[in-house]
Amino acid sequence: MLSSYLRTATLPLREGRQFAERSGANFGEGLTPDISACASLQRQSVRSEPLPEKRFAFYRPSLKGRVSACAFFLLALSTPACATPGVTPTEVVVGTHVDLSGPLSPLGIAVRNGLQLGFDDGNARGGAWGRKLRLVVADNGYDANKALEAERGILAPDRIFAMLCPVGTPPVAAAMPPFVNAGGLHLFPFTAADDTYVPQQPLEFALDLPVSEQARIGLRALFAKLGEKRVGVLYRDDALGRAALEGAQAESKRRHMKPPAAALYTPGDTSLTHQLASLHDDGAEIVVLGGVAPEAFAAMRQAHARRWSPVFLCLTACYVPQVPTLGGRAVAGLYAVTTTPIPYPDDSDPALRAWVKRYETRFHTVASADAFRAYQDARLFAEVLRRNGPTLTRAGFAQTLEAMAPWRDPTYGGVPVDFTARDHLGFHSAFLAQVKGGRWITFASTQSKR
Repeated sequence: MLSSYLRTATLPLREGRQFAERSGANFGEGLTPDISACASLQRQSVRSEPLPEKRFAFYRPSLKGRVSACAFFLLALSTPACATPGVTPTEVVVGTHVDLSGPLSPLGIAVRNGLQLGFDDGNARGGAWGRKLRLVVADNGYDANKALEAERGILAPDRIFAMLCPVGTPPVAAAMPPFVNAGGLHLFPFTAADDTYVPQQPLEFALDLPVSEQARIGLRALFAKLGEKRVGVLYRDDALGRAALEGAQAESKRRHMKPPAAALYTPGDTSLTHQLASLHDDGAEIVVLGGVAPEAFAAMRQAHARRWSPVFLCLTACYVPQVPTLGGRAVAGLYAVTTTPIPYPDDSDPALRAWVKRYETRFHTVASADAFRAYQDARLFAEVLRRNGPTLTRAGFAQTLEAMAPWRDPTYGGVPVDFTARDHLGFHSAFLAQVKGGRWITFASTQSKR
């Protein structure tokens, strides 16, 4: 389950984009009369010409489309005739589509639970200006078509105020463009693809650091901790691996260091002897692992068998509780880049310990970093509603989010979330974690990508 879960999480965005193009998805038609005029200001088709190979972009509106999007945004600020979907005097309806039945179901269930607990806590404090928060969840089964079906039904842009934390790169890639084209507010998807915020759209906000930035931040943190060392990259032949290589190359170039040694392997290949020998012979002292957890296990075991012990750095794809458990002594000392700590029930932070207990009592399952991240996202969403004031529109919410000072959870802390009118990526820093004593230990310092 773990290997398939992590392996399928790395599929490229172009697959989802093709689903959207084949379906001709556009949710402007069929909207209720009070928002159809607003939606028509922004309706446009997804670009279908070939894209540059080095990018995953699935959503690049034409100049006309961008002007339409801006017109929609400005008009929504000033036109009371455009009723706000999903908002009534008593509630704010928020939707999400996650995998509850497919290969990413552990992640999808955790995100659903975290959002629900966050909304429950917000409602216990009185909601947002007298309105309760209601979560509507659809199962996308890690399937782009199911995500599109959900957005034509219970998650249609005229039924919910916002889409919060949808899960899975292909489902998000297919469903986000038509949702945003129809005027939907799309927030904090669980995917590290940069196309969730580039090119920037007025009602589109993402949190997750792209893989290339994870590699850069991880190397910066290691250099600060250990001093500059020769870098090598062991990477899989796919979008995930290439992005890790690009990040390592960019950070080395910025520091005027020798370009990293690089060794390529086929995804899923766990016989890495030749690649490791190449990196060893090139003098690599830090090895960036551009792959998923099972491949990291294999690389570290085979390196130790050769009596070679470089510093290994993996990305967020490896930062799961099962890595220390399943990897055993072979993964001791492994570093990872992350923005959300794994919530252990015996954590040194009493607030986090109490949260784990509440979560596990409520849902009868082990708390995870994904659940905790979704919970904090729900708390951020509620805070923006509070600061926005009682008159709620999607454009007003977006303006409030852009204008906020960097936000850290007042109870649990964490990496600051910082949006601006020019930048719709919220995370700009991360922290290192390391496997010690059979578990992940986090370091407090962060390394900004700016």
